[in-house]
Amino acid sequence: MGSGWLGILKASAWQLLGLSLGLLVFWLLFRFEVLPPTNSPWVVYGLPFAMLIIGGLSIASLFEKVAGLFGNLLQKRRADRERVQKIAKHQKKFVEYLPYATEDERSIYGWLLKNNQKTFAAEMDCGHGASLLKRGFIQSDAINGVPYEMSGFPFSVPDHIWVLLEENRDEFPSEFKDRKRPWFKTGW
Repeated sequence: MGSGWLGILKASAWQLLGLSLGLLVFWLLFRFEVLPPTNSPWVVYGLPFAMLIIGGLSIASLFEKVAGLFGNLLQKRRADRERVQKIAKHQKKFVEYLPYATEDERSIYGWLLKNNQKTFAAEMDCGHGASLLKRGFIQSDAINGVPYEMSGFPFSVPDHIWVLLEENRDEFPSEFKDRKRPWFKTGW
């Protein structure tokens, strides 16, 4: 007997389960004498043994698939929970930072709130919003390989920070002395 029969280990759980059920039907046909009786040890002992082995392989494979799906579900759930915790921690840092925000930083948020605008274009270092960028309270939306003008780098306020800005709208200025955008260091 060659080792070609080991190819059965490559079969899917459903294929193995189908083969096991097919062997069961074949064995039952012998048992209830639908097929002519035989005393061959291959049929008497080998057929039930093959059913058990192949059935066990199929059940083990099914358990592996179910365990994999369950593991993926738990991993996704854990990742979602960690993401929510990370956002909550970042929001807490933002609220704790607000009393220490500079006038320029408050003006940036005030201008964005007044114009209901979450995105803006600024200098490469985000101008007066550089410290907000460093803390993650403003994020860069620049795409690698795309050329931008020196005063046209895209930035935005993350969604979870925008929610807090809208809740604390009265803490930011809504009137501005000049028409310049508050994030520019120069008179853009």
